Amino acid sequence: MTPGPGQPGESRYPRDFDPAMAAILETQRAHALREGPAPDRYTLPFADARALLIEERRRSHTGLPAMHEIVEESLRVEGRTVGLRWYRPTARADASLIVYLHGGGWCVGSNDTHDTVLRHLAAASGMPVCGVEYSLAPEHPFPAATRDVRAVVDLMLMEIRRRGGRLVLAGDSAGANLALVEAMRRRDDGASRDLAALLLFYGVYAPMREGGSVAAYGGGEFGLSARAQQRYVEAYVSKGMNPHDPRIHPLLGRLDGLPSTWLLAAGLDMLLDDSIDLHRALRAARVEAELRLCPGVPHGFLNHANTLPAARHCLVEASRFAAAA
Repeated sequence: MTPGPGQPGESRYPRDFDPAMAAILETQRAHALREGPAPDRYTLPFADARALLIEERRRSHTGLPAMHEIVEESLRVEGRTVGLRWYRPTARADASLIVYLHGGGWCVGSNDTHDTVLRHLAAASGMPVCGVEYSLAPEHPFPAATRDVRAVVDLMLMEIRRRGGRLVLAGDSAGANLALVEAMRRRDDGASRDLAALLLFYGVYAPMREGGSVAAYGGGEFGLSARAQQRYVEAYVSKGMNPHDPRIHPLLGRLDGLPSTWLLAAGLDMLLDDSIDLHRALRAARVEAELRLCPGVPHGFLNHANTLPAARHCLVEASRFAAAA
């Protein structure tokens, strides 16, 4: 690992940090030294944070997997425009698909910021992947995003049923939260079989707690901090709403009757305990669930799939689970 400030040979990273991830962060540090430090997007106004995140991610969008075609569409939901981006890896007409909900604390993120993840997931699975740009808080607080997701899934199911295919619902971080909430809603409506499987990547599922992974990794040294996460929740939750509502934090609700679920946790993520606890609760509720713990990487590591072998391996594993569901 690259030595950091301090004694010669001293590393700025934990002993178990993935060397390839450390190299990526060192490249980012070198860019900051050349261009000047970028503003902290976790404290910027959300509109500015969205633009900065797109700029940061585009620097890593090189050598991406080629797609047969990428198609932009949109859907109107309650007066809001929801962007849809189709990633079709081959010319083959596939009856099944993956609907993907990007992360970003319900407040930032887009198909542009998650282009790397979307392409690699489509390439690894061989299935069309539809990235969903749901409405963002604070302009559109809860329940706008959940209603957008419901409308998109309803639309996709209409087409899938005509072709006899399967729908896999996936997401990372806040997107994983939205995917799980949607699966729970469909179960409550008696439509639990609508979804073939869930792919949930380092999601937020419970109110922030003291101790555990929050205490260990919530300082923000390598990305998401407890302070930033609290800001996201406050922007997303409508005023006067109970923050313990399972539509906000699904780990507080019933988990029985859900689709087969593949969970991914990052070893150096403040949300690590959320995935571990959700996996345990799903198994207790007799839901088929697998947990993949990727050591030595922080929250959001899948966005570096171009240069991080561990990220690519995880997306391949998730794709295999989706194909078998």
